[in-house]
Amino acid sequence: MEKLAFTISEAAKAAGVSRPTVYRWTRIPDFPVARIGGCTRIPVEAFKLWLNQQAGVSESA
Repeated sequence: MEKLAFTISEAAKAAGVSRPTVYRWTRIPDFPVARIGGCTRIPVEAFKLWLNQQAGVSESA
């Protein structure tokens, strides 16, 4: 089964950044984050889209 959401550590590894950086990103208003109980999860597809938008990559690319 394909992973639907990253943990903070998984998102950091996928993006090649530190965990504190991802925690800072979660406080950005348009960042895709789900807080479920005491867990913070980042939807994989929304995260990819957000990263592409930050890099100025068009959706059709």
